[in-house]
Amino acid sequence: MQAKVLAWSLIPALLLCGWLAFAAPAATGGARQPDSSSPPHSRILEAAQAPRTARLLRQAALTYAPRMSEKDREIDFLQKVALAKRLIGVGRLVGLRHMTMNLLLPGQEVSWEELRRRRWPGGDPVGVTLEVPVWVPARAQRLKTYSGFEKKWQTVALNKPRPSGCVWFVRTLADINDKTRYRPEMIQVEVNSKFAPLAALLLEYIFREGWYDPSKRLPLLTVRSGEDTYAVSAASGPVSAECLSFPDRDGASMTATLAQCSYASLADIYHGRHAPYSNHRLGLAMDINDFNYAGVVDGIPNPVSKSLRQYNRDAMHKIDARNLPMWVYRAAGWVGCRVPQSWAYYGYNVDWPHMDVGTK
Repeated sequence: MQAKVLAWSLIPALLLCGWLAFAAPAATGGARQPDSSSPPHSRILEAAQAPRTARLLRQAALTYAPRMSEKDREIDFLQKVALAKRLIGVGRLVGLRHMTMNLLLPGQEVSWEELRRRRWPGGDPVGVTLEVPVWVPARAQRLKTYSGFEKKWQTVALNKPRPSGCVWFVRTLADINDKTRYRPEMIQVEVNSKFAPLAALLLEYIFREGWYDPSKRLPLLTVRSGEDTYAVSAASGPVSAECLSFPDRDGASMTATLAQCSYASLADIYHGRHAPYSNHRLGLAMDINDFNYAGVVDGIPNPVSKSLRQYNRDAMHKIDARNLPMWVYRAAGWVGCRVPQSWAYYGYNVDWPHMDVGTK
């Protein structure tokens, strides 16, 4: 496993050096022609209050050219990532953590609720709301999320301290795996304004792949970034949802049964609380398709897993499209994010959908 991790860590650097040195985006005839309508682009909702961040997003925006090949899209992505890092003034992404921590007083508890209101020396607020295009299943339902500096997510679900973005809910696995009926929508998530351009590039890169190649459309139903504790409203009442349940917690078996799970409310599925020094409390992390499906064995998507099947991500994606395939983690590595394959904790459990800027 250590050899695999080392190999993965070398690939982004080799690809970046080779592609940026010898290639420039060029139109080719082998790629699928995208839809004729204009694709949506990422933006921040606070453009007037954060003009520097808004301008950077425009400068480093991805290209949507007719008939772009997969290689051309990767080159464009790598070039824009390099440009965004240069404009932000950061090399390794962990520098964003250090810069953000320096805004706090020594010994002060890290809280996104407090930190997001602060401003960088250039004037932009630390916290902004990023809106990015995503693919969602045909019958996906949009839900508002709420955040607060609370010890329990149930408090947020009941009292709804303040709106903080949205997630998408889909009841059946058949809808989730039916990519032919996906539609483009937008998702909103709070994020550190220094991290926003890079987060936007990764999320829109995922969307753009599906724009050119429908077989690569991924349902990004939740994206959690900056928050202390969050939840959707508990007012939905009883709800059911489908999930896969596996025969064991530690093995590699892909044999699963379809479970119909019942919950008191949607808040039971969409909630979370982050540790005091989590990168989420700095707005410098992303949990993608991270839900809470209790009552199943190693249910997916699963925040933390002990099973060997977690390393067979492409196979997991094929049986439940909510699982991210390997090309997504590869792209996150190109951005410079710490990805699940590169770190382990809590007795070698690995966080499936989490990506962040690291800690050292």
